[in-house]
Amino acid sequence: MAHAQVSIDLLPRWRHLFNVALTNTRIAAIPGKGSGLVAIGSSSQSSGSNSADNQTSHGHDSSSPLISVPADLVLHAEAVEVYAKQDRNFRLLLDAAGHKSVRGDILLFLMVQMVVSSRQPDEDRAAMPTPWTDYVRFLPDVVLLPTMWTDEERRLLQGTSLEIAVRAKLLALEHEYDQFCEQSSDIPFWNDAFWYRKFPPQLRDWILADAWYRSRCLELPQFGPSMVPCIDMVNHSSTPNAYYEDRTAAPAGGGDAGVVLLLRPGQQVAASDEITISYTGSKGDDTLASRSSKPASEMLFSYGFIDPDSIRHSLILPVQPFPDDPLAKAKLHVFGEPAPRLEIERLQVDGVADSDDDDDDNTAGLETDKSPAHIRWTCPFAYLMCVNEEDGIDFRLRQETDGSPQLRMFWQGNDVTDSAANFEALASTHELAPLFRLRVVTVLQEIIESHLERMQAVGGDQYDDDEDDEDDESDEGDGQEANRKDDTDMADDSNSQHDCIRSSVAKQAAILRDIESRVLSSALETLEAERSGLLSNATVVAYLGSMEISQNNLVDEQAPNQGQADEAMHESEDDDFS
Repeated sequence: MAHAQVSIDLLPRWRHLFNVALTNTRIAAIPGKGSGLVAIGSSSQSSGSNSADNQTSHGHDSSSPLISVPADLVLHAEAVEVYAKQDRNFRLLLDAAGHKSVRGDILLFLMVQMVVSSRQPDEDRAAMPTPWTDYVRFLPDVVLLPTMWTDEERRLLQGTSLEIAVRAKLLALEHEYDQFCEQSSDIPFWNDAFWYRKFPPQLRDWILADAWYRSRCLELPQFGPSMVPCIDMVNHSSTPNAYYEDRTAAPAGGGDAGVVLLLRPGQQVAASDEITISYTGSKGDDTLASRSSKPASEMLFSYGFIDPDSIRHSLILPVQPFPDDPLAKAKLHVFGEPAPRLEIERLQVDGVADSDDDDDDNTAGLETDKSPAHIRWTCPFAYLMCVNEEDGIDFRLRQETDGSPQLRMFWQGNDVTDSAANFEALASTHELAPLFRLRVVTVLQEIIESHLERMQAVGGDQYDDDEDDEDDESDEGDGQEANRKDDTDMADDSNSQHDCIRSSVAKQAAILRDIESRVLSSALETLEAERSGLLSNATVVAYLGSMEISQNNLVDEQAPNQGQADEAMHESEDDDFS
């Protein structure tokens, strides 16, 4: 099913039809960013409430909304339920394939609207049309989220924190689509409407609907996750000049009921200036809170680009138990959710120290001024995976009052099942705590080194490709330099691809690799410094010394036996020779 995208120039007709008001602004194509909101005339928002002071030279009261969207156009869980009451066929589909999550229900609604909007002249109408039936045609056919990258483009994520996350997301989307196909096929009406039409829905349509939802969803106090037409076309920025406000709880018939977009206090915009909102939150006075709140990986995963001025220098890596650990499955079962992971945050970037210096971070005892960055990391499961039965961990099955068995974890003879997620605190009281810490640090070093090696391998391949390009075309380097100057540039470069990789995608992947490689490199240096300190710890030295003595004794015990065996072998050889 091809998404029937239409020109954004036709949007005013839709807005007037459904009473979406734009004041002194317009939605237009913005170079490098797709569609966005721009000012038509100058506006300003003062902190006072005197309307006379808020009049612009164009007669616009800047305290009024830039965009006003009626409440009945906002797409959220309750709106999907209302539509199900109006269309009995959609009710059948929702009851069969929905009610799993708000996102899943909204995706079902979007898929139906896509089918209705792309109906061919000789096809029957699949469902009752809504304002969203036409609005989905204004949404982009290409969203540069990693789930919509090509296989070759996703290879650029190798070694990053998104490599496994994107792969898992695609598998989940494929599973959802398969369920959608199966469950809708069991309903005669939807079996005909979806699967016997000329162009049936494809997996790409489901992935596209998911990309729309994740990149455009707003959190409304009244309804939770929601998609708001027209406001969802406003681009995000680390220095926003506008914010949205939920007024859907206003009394019925109120002139300001719905969701509105307002200028932030003290902001001024001139004609042709772009109107932007923050990545988090909707209040007009939270500019500082809106910055540095998302890791680069999360921003790329959700929005398809990275704003270097609005990120936390942090990442999350998956952690797996040792493959030869006989207690691995038991440890994972008791540890529970969330899945084991290593979280790393770089609190000092480019030599500027972060003011956050919590006492509970994992860099205690280190000379942070000797490290290139102040690193804070957490990995609760690492302590659990680095202890074994000889250290005092044990698992037993206990029968509950209802007769069902339950796996319990014991440490030093005590039941600590409920403390599995905080095993570090239990291990820290043991006399061999420094040794356990050394094991953890060593394991995390290996995990980080593995990711760095994989990441650098891709980076090297890309660098070689870039060198080849410079030899072939001298002006290619100039284009790359221009891209580096504008980190938020997301130009449509579908006609300027190299080896099937879009340059905008390659640039965003390179930014992610650069940020995460810096974080990992700093973490590796921090861990190496701690490892060196632990190797000189008296407890560790004594333990390793005793282990060496034990091994030497074992060798000495085996030596006489080996000598007797060698003598017997020689005697046997002599007998054979004679």
